[in-house]
Formats: sequence, C-alpha cells, structure tokens
Amino acid sequence: MLDHFTGRGPVPHATCDTNLGHVFGTTAVSEHSELHPHHWFRRFPALSQRMTALMIEGDEEQRYGTTDRSSSKHKKSDHRHAVTAAVATACVRFGWGQSQFVEAMLDTPAKAGNNARNMVHRKGRQHGVTYLERVWERAQDLVGDTRIIASRPDAHFDLLALRDRIASAHWKGTAGSSAMRVMMAHWHAAYRAGGRKYTLSHREAAEIAGCTARTAYLCATKRLPRWLQCTEVGSGDKGSTWILLDGPSQQRPTSMGAQPEGGTSSVSELRNGELDGAVVGRLMGLDAFAHRGLGSSSLKLVAALHLRDQQSVSELIEAATVSQATAYRHLNRLAEHGLAFCINGIWELTQTTRAALQGVWEGWDQVAAEVGTYGTSWRRQQRHQDERAVWRGMVIPRMRERRASNVIPIRGDEVKPGYVVDGMVVDPMTGEIIDGLVVADDGRFMLLDDDLDYDELTRRARESQMMYLAA
Repeated sequence: MLDHFTGRGPVPHATCDTNLGHVFGTTAVSEHSELHPHHWFRRFPALSQRMTALMIEGDEEQRYGTTDRSSSKHKKSDHRHAVTAAVATACVRFGWGQSQFVEAMLDTPAKAGNNARNMVHRKGRQHGVTYLERVWERAQDLVGDTRIIASRPDAHFDLLALRDRIASAHWKGTAGSSAMRVMMAHWHAAYRAGGRKYTLSHREAAEIAGCTARTAYLCATKRLPRWLQCTEVGSGDKGSTWILLDGPSQQRPTSMGAQPEGGTSSVSELRNGELDGAVVGRLMGLDAFAHRGLGSSSLKLVAALHLRDQQSVSELIEAATVSQATAYRHLNRLAEHGLAFCINGIWELTQTTRAALQGVWEGWDQVAAEVGTYGTSWRRQQRHQDERAVWRGMVIPRMRERRASNVIPIRGDEVKPGYVVDGMVVDPMTGEIIDGLVVADDGRFMLLDDDLDYDELTRRARESQMMYLAA
C-alpha cells in the first residue's frame, strides 16, 4: 500500500501553517492541444502536477527508488512496482475508475505503465490486467484507511496516534530499545514541525534520544526502514528531511497451523509492548537513563508501569518486551534508587517517581550521579558542537576548494620574488646568500649539495618551512 507522496506508506501531514493550505494544483488536461505530444491524457480526469508528471514522464527524480546500472534486478522491480502503485493511489484519490486506470497504463505511451506493458508483452494481456487490478484494490484499501489531515488539530491527533503506535510496537533487545529512542526523537522533531515532514540531523536526534550520533545514524538508516523515509539528505548547513511512516504491520508470517474454524493461517500477532509514549519521550534524554546508567530497559519498565500500575513480573515482561532476567535485574535496580517497589509480587511506581513524571520532582540528576552517568548529555552536546565547528571551519572549506575547477593547489614551497636577487637565493631573516640553494625551472627551491644524508635534508626542509611561514 503506497502513498502518492512517497510510494512507501500513508503520510498525511501538516508541517506548518503553510502546509495546511498546501494543495497540489491540477493540470487542466482538457485544454491540451491535439498537437501536444501528450494530448491522449485529456480524456482522463485531472491529477496533481506531480502525479501527472510521474505518469507521463516516469520517475525522473528517482523518488521511488533507483534504476541505475549498478542496481540489482530486485531493486529495479521494486522501483517499477512503487511507481505503478503510487500512480494507482493518486488515481483513486482523484476519482478515476479501474477501467480508466488500466487503459491509461496499458493503452497509452505513459512511462508509468512500462512495467505493466512489459508484463503484457511477456505473459499476455490478461496477466497485466490482473496485476493492475490487484494494485488498484490495494490502493483503494490504502485511501480508505488514510486519515485526512485538513487542519492543525487533525495533524496533532494524527501525531499522537502515531506516538501510541510507536510505543506499542515490538522493540525487543538492545538494538530494538535504541531504535525506539531514535524513533521517538524523530517523532519529537515532527511534533515541533507540526506534521510528519520535518528536518533533523543525526546529532540532534542523538541529543534528544540520549544516545550516540553513530547509533542515531544506524537506527535511522538501517533499523527503521518502515518507520522513516529520508527524502533529502542534509548538508553542512542543514539536517536531512524526513517523513514519518506508519511502521510495519502488527502481524508476522508463521508456519501454517490449524484454526478453530478448520482453516489455516500464516500470520500471528506480534508480542507488542504496552508503554506510555509520553513517558518514554520525556525520560529518554536524561542522564539517569543513559547507557551504563539505568538504561533503556528501566526506561521501558517505568513507561509500562506508568501506563498501567500494579503489574506482576510476567505482565511487565510482555508489556516492556524484555526477558525475564532483564526484568528482574532492572526492577531491582529501580527499587534500589527508590523509583519502584514490590508488594506480594506486584510492582508499582513510588510517589517520588509519579511526582517526577508530573514535573514536580527534580531529582533525576541525583539518580544519574548515583549510577555514574551525570553530565553525559552535556558532554555529548559539547562534543557535537566541537564536531560542527570542525566541520564548518575546516572540512567544508576544503571540500569547496577541492571541488572548484579554477583553484591552483598551494604546496608551500613556492619562491617569493623578494627571496631571489640576481638569480641567487637570499635568507629573508639576515639578507645573506644561501649557498647551494637555487631556484629550479618550476619556480621552487632546489638544493645542490649531494653529500647530505636524509636526516639532514629533513632538518633543513623543516627549518626552511618554518622560516617561510614566519616570513
């Protein structure tokens, strides 16, 4: 199920007030002249400008994948299917019929229909029609399930629902906990922007999530392909542009098994968590829950207890998606610092923790000092500032200088005109003539003494360079 914005999933959003009124202009195809190369398109309902260009010209901007020679057959096939599904979704949104969609993809020179026409050429028309009908049905299901964002409150409610979906997803293990933190950091950036489209760098995500920049990068690019889509890679002046997706399905394929009705099924419900997303977002950046501190498992246990208090260990294992050993270890750690307590096998949050989650208690720094992670976030921010300063002050200028075609590289051993008098090299400090040092044909110094060893040559070269820089 693909969206006509990205081809990945439904992404209704309202980034800011300007996005609330952001409606794609339609192409008046009925006004096209028959002499126009695309006059055939006038007999179909109008689409948005972007989707009209996608159908007629194809994916020239590579927004739905890549088709270069280095791509594998699987990636090229996914790209062709993504373009077909995106066009189908747009046609459903703009009131096309299934017969019109099939006709446009098979009986016109639209480049978006190349995939279906290739199927017809290889396997017959019925195979291509069946494929397009299947894509059309999925597009109808997607459009029917998509929430329409018409105002800022709608965008707000959509983001809150997405936060609950993130908090209740299957985040198992250390990698899953880190991915949950990074995903919540991206959600916070989207919430500040007012919609699912936002700009965020990996260092900013790391500071929000309370992890390293490397972890934020790996999670965003490798572990969250169904949650995040990067539409524009950032540069030295701004972060990358992202779009929040709805994430994977809550079901996973399993072996075929008997059902009560006598049938068989190939899917089963994932063991999803039950966490308070607001608590996760509020606590994950604190030093107390940093790595080597209380950690992400304690964070998930606190969020699970805040959502539903008085739970047993077995219930917390399911709610926080942690193992039994991890649950006992981190619950005891929370009890040692006065954040949770157990009565007859039932765990609850202390009044101190409840007050802290309401913003009344400010003792998280004391907890961080007890576990030895106090100042972690400040050191991380300082390190990121230093890295940004080095990048902007040294790396970016060098990259621009390297990419410029008219820049002559400076070696540092060019002879200044004032150092040569009557063809002889003069010491700039004393004004004396330097014996054995002449100017070569390429305008640089050359030493004529052949009896000097390598160490002496190195020493003299270093002295000459220091004198050159001092002058």
